[in-house]
Amino acid sequence: MARVMARVIYRCGDWRVDPANRRLTRAGVELAPEAKVFGVLLMLLARAGALVTRDELLDAVWGHRHLTPATLNRVIALLRRAFDDDPENPRFIATVHGAGYRFIGAVERIEARDEPGRAQFGPPPVAQLPSKLEPLIGRERELAALRETLAQRRAVTVIGPGGMGKTQCALEVARECAADFPDGVWFFDVSPFARSEEWVRAFAVTLAVPTAGARVLPRIVDALRERKALLVLDNCDRLATELGALVFELLRSCRDLKVLATSQQRLDFVGESLMWLPTLKLPPAAAEARSVALDALAANPSVALLLERARAIQPTAALDRGNAGDIVEICRHVDGLPLALELAAAQFATLPPAAIRERLNGHFSLLASGSAGREPRHQTMHALVEWSFGLLDEGEQRLLCWLAVFLQGWTIDALESIGAHWANEVELLALHSALVFKSLIVVDPTLAPARYRMLEPVRELALERLHAAGDEARARRAHLDHFVRLADRSHRGILAKHVDEWIGRLRHEHANIDAALTWAKSAAGDDEAALALAGSLLLYCKCSALVWLPSDWGERALEGVAPKPTTTYVRALLASGVSKLYVQNPAAEPHLALAAELADAIGDRWAQTCANAYLALWNAHLARRERAKAHAALAADLAGHERDEWLRSIVGWAKAWIALASGNHEKVLATLQPLRHVSFDPQQHQMTGIYLGLSHYALGHWSDAARSLLAAMDSSLRTRGLRSTSAGVEIAALLAMRSARFEACARWLGKAADIRERTRAPLFSFWVEHHDEAASRARRALGSDVFERTQRAGATSRDEVVVDEARRFLHDVAAGVAAPLAQSVSSTLRI
Repeated sequence: MARVMARVIYRCGDWRVDPANRRLTRAGVELAPEAKVFGVLLMLLARAGALVTRDELLDAVWGHRHLTPATLNRVIALLRRAFDDDPENPRFIATVHGAGYRFIGAVERIEARDEPGRAQFGPPPVAQLPSKLEPLIGRERELAALRETLAQRRAVTVIGPGGMGKTQCALEVARECAADFPDGVWFFDVSPFARSEEWVRAFAVTLAVPTAGARVLPRIVDALRERKALLVLDNCDRLATELGALVFELLRSCRDLKVLATSQQRLDFVGESLMWLPTLKLPPAAAEARSVALDALAANPSVALLLERARAIQPTAALDRGNAGDIVEICRHVDGLPLALELAAAQFATLPPAAIRERLNGHFSLLASGSAGREPRHQTMHALVEWSFGLLDEGEQRLLCWLAVFLQGWTIDALESIGAHWANEVELLALHSALVFKSLIVVDPTLAPARYRMLEPVRELALERLHAAGDEARARRAHLDHFVRLADRSHRGILAKHVDEWIGRLRHEHANIDAALTWAKSAAGDDEAALALAGSLLLYCKCSALVWLPSDWGERALEGVAPKPTTTYVRALLASGVSKLYVQNPAAEPHLALAAELADAIGDRWAQTCANAYLALWNAHLARRERAKAHAALAADLAGHERDEWLRSIVGWAKAWIALASGNHEKVLATLQPLRHVSFDPQQHQMTGIYLGLSHYALGHWSDAARSLLAAMDSSLRTRGLRSTSAGVEIAALLAMRSARFEACARWLGKAADIRERTRAPLFSFWVEHHDEAASRARRALGSDVFERTQRAGATSRDEVVVDEARRFLHDVAAGVAAPLAQSVSSTLRI
């Protein structure tokens, strides 16, 4: 007799839980909870009525992994949703605050008996899903989306570059959905087959249908016609188009069949739904990660995957403050590519994180693993990318190599800039589209214009091939020419008040600009192009508050070039000088003076006005008032002829600095009030508001000061102008000192100093005495130890926390709720 097996089923009202078959049903309707949700449910049911601690749940379901409390909270929330349970008035799952959870619903344990074995349609072992060996990490959102899409559509292709984890995602969803397909989940790895006919015959063999003759596909259709099954086709890249035609025929003839495929390119048939698989979410850069809690870093998908795989070979691998920066940078360097993270994790057996990070710098050859069970093309990153590269035709390979000179991506107009080296634009765009659909190029359509990029391992190999083919110089020439033209267009576009458009566009091009400039000054020996590139970016850097960038770009462009009266030389000199003024580099003065002289010689009135206005600012900072006034007067005269609002604003700003240096705050107000919204420059508007706030403060106009600061800070938060934000926090600290809120004063001074250091923006001379007086008074009131501790706490707090504190205080001051002492400070503080 066949042996009859017994198993336990839990019943709770309309809900039935079958642990052996991992099924949860309500009134006969199948639910599909996530694996972790089901695991937590089983723990609670097994000890129904008793407390199950959070640690017990984490240990049993997650296996002692280092997880944040939010992970378990999310799973409990999903479980409550499955049971329609209200956490405020629970009927099933009660929270025991500070301890864990208890299942309080009435639970009945039923001993069910399996029927004796019977014949069942389904895949033989060769076509069954592979067993799960490792947990899938960081893909919760993608898995949920894939489950939903597969539930609604009959054919889904998971698409993405090699090593992205497409197979594992497809397998995970197939396992979770297996109960929905009573006729089985059929799995085929298509990569070994050279032709689609070979796979058709292999499928026929698993179905036990004859393979002789030409009617193999119709026989497969006959076998599947009334079957509710899922067909999983993995690694369809090489045969994508051929498989697409076959899948279409199967779906058209078998109404209950569904297909889940993985590929680097679409199978391209009617009814196909694409799901693009992104890289894993990256942690913040090492500098920012220092202020992030270790629990939060460990929960980041890239970090979690790296650590999980590292612990498999080195159980002591752990995240701590000593190695967090290295682990974060490993994840960022490999761009969150799951396979690359797994291969990097393999190095933890012999190397510490710092050594892995150092060796990864530009060298992916370290990422190698010969572990049994890993396909040859997945044993090294180089082999993986080589395999993907080999799937391309000659034109696609050539274009991919040319595009490798772009860093951090490109736009369609950048693509078109190299069109002269292709037969025609239509061919170029077709090749580009093919690379996108073959997943060698990743697109981000959320940006305007859309940007394209390669994952770094792909770019590295493509660049090697470009160099070997002798095409690198031509590709880099096209790259340089494009960015010279783009920079010039940005200058003219910003002057035409298209500021937001160009800031949004150029903020993604810093690495490309830097690379183009480097090549112009080295291999190309093209000083003229380098000067044109650096000089055209002054307005972009000024408007976006990235004022230190032109100092570097301009300095590099000018290196080794003798002074000459040309527009490109003058603009590069001007960009470098303006930038140096903001960071208080003494070299600002000779750069600006020479720019003014050469601009006068060639009749470049715009550059001459700008140079003189900034010379006035510099001299005002150094308290050389007569020189400052002379430069300001000349700039004002030139600006009057130019009829340029931005130049007018800069000249007005120079006059305001001269008044600040004289302690004449009434004149500052009179000068700046009409300029609050003049010109296109958001950073100029913000700093105008800041200086108005400073002068209102010096005159004891507390509410007016707060209102000016709030307007400036609101604008700076919208444009991410940290320099303006820090200045607002600084003056809020002065007002806090006047209100005897000394801890707030110390805290905000600490944060303002921290931002200034990060943005390379030291205090100008007319700020220093205000700052020193506030710091001195707060130190006396709090005591040196408390003051310094509070100041450090402010500096290390998150920017948004301190900025919001300061803004709330400023709102109170503006409304008269928090009124500082009434006396004016203008009589006690002279600049």
